[in-house]
Amino acid sequence: MKMVLVFLLLIITAGISGTIVFLNQEKVILVLTPIFGGVYYIIPPLPLGLLVLLSFFVGLLVGYIVGVISRFFGKVSKSP
Repeated sequence: MKMVLVFLLLIITAGISGTIVFLNQEKVILVLTPIFGGVYYIIPPLPLGLLVLLSFFVGLLVGYIVGVISRFFGKVSKSP
């Protein structure tokens, strides 16, 4: 039953993600640094929906990694 729920969650996430990308196809350029000496760094033009989804999933990944690390150090400090 758990596998079916995970599969349904995956299908729903993929559907919503595809809809967001499809409805937000306007290309945007994100400037990563201010102009300093005539040089600045930007990402290549990406659809706005894709940029939003990438940001969301990177945030989930960072949160997961922080959770795993905090759980690891919590177990290490409690061990005798």
